[in-house]
Amino acid sequence: RPLTILTNAAESIANGDYDQKLYFPQQDELGILAQSFNHMSREMAERVRQLQASGDRLSTVLEGMVEGVIAINERQHVLFANESAGRLLFFSPEAAEGKALFESVRNHQLQKSVTEVLKTLEPQRMEVELESTSDRILGVTTTPLPGTPCPGLVIVLFDMTELRRLESLRQEFVANVSHELKTPLSSIKAYTETLIRGAMDDPEINKTFLLRIEEQADRLHQLILDLISLASIESGNQVFDIISIELKPFVESCLVDQQKVAESKQIELIIEEKDPGIKVKADEEGLHQILGNLINNAIKYTPDQGRITIRWQLDKRNMVLLQVQDTGIGIEEKHLARLFERFFRVDKARSRELGGTGLGLSIVKHLVQSFKGTIGVNSKVGEGSTFSVRLPRG
Repeated sequence: RPLTILTNAAESIANGDYDQKLYFPQQDELGILAQSFNHMSREMAERVRQLQASGDRLSTVLEGMVEGVIAINERQHVLFANESAGRLLFFSPEAAEGKALFESVRNHQLQKSVTEVLKTLEPQRMEVELESTSDRILGVTTTPLPGTPCPGLVIVLFDMTELRRLESLRQEFVANVSHELKTPLSSIKAYTETLIRGAMDDPEINKTFLLRIEEQADRLHQLILDLISLASIESGNQVFDIISIELKPFVESCLVDQQKVAESKQIELIIEEKDPGIKVKADEEGLHQILGNLINNAIKYTPDQGRITIRWQLDKRNMVLLQVQDTGIGIEEKHLARLFERFFRVDKARSRELGGTGLGLSIVKHLVQSFKGTIGVNSKVGEGSTFSVRLPRG
């Protein structure tokens, strides 16, 4: 009977029931065996609990990772895949478990990497371009699992699309800065050389050339000021004095600065105050820069005898909607998404002719964000554009 009890308890433990306790009153060999059995049962139950807790923690960590993780065996069958891996490679981790990896993920570069690492047992890092409409670039690290023979691999995936986009923007920015600096410097150099070679003796020509040199120097100076301003805002080092500013007198003072340029093109500047006495929370100099850039742009791209309207009203969530609307040439819809990028110009030749640095709208966007606001634009070719700035109410 004791042996039958012992056998049944052992079978229960084999089936996963670790809460088995035996009690034999006799102190003979069976009694000692029962005590050892009870001790073993307790130890096994504790070890299993620890393993389950460790497994749960590991599972939580893996599922919470932004990086994708896939574990495969030596036959390239999926042992585990987290949700991030499924999202990055467009497959279902649950459905893929137990199946060959490349039944779920069809990518030649990844397959080649896995096969090579299983063969050489050397970790490998590479970049994979997904053959889909997503244009995603993934960084892939493939590492063999420890053991002889190798029991499989761990594949770690991380999305490098944004990193590559930023790298491309950086390169584009450097190229644009170089070009923008080179253009006025080349002009200054050419005019100076012409003057030195004899044009200085002609009063009419030398005055014209000196005016051109001054014009290009001003352009260069403005570009450098804009670059410094943008770098300061983006770094977060610029200190803003956020105060309540009443919009009507502030807008009127901004329009005074732009009045002369507007009159030269016979452009009418209109103020529409829907909610009198409204104030916004912003830095005074920063808000002047925002309005100045938007109104100046509107004047540049509005034909003669056009109209520019500055209006504001209370918006939802205690925000103030400030709009600058023009009757200008408008912007094609395909360009709107990139309008606030540094050095982006819809018409590069026209923009340079009008003296723009290509940084104005980028500065405006960063200033608005610094004041906890948002900016957007609506436009129709041939009918004009409306820039909408939302700022916290003062």
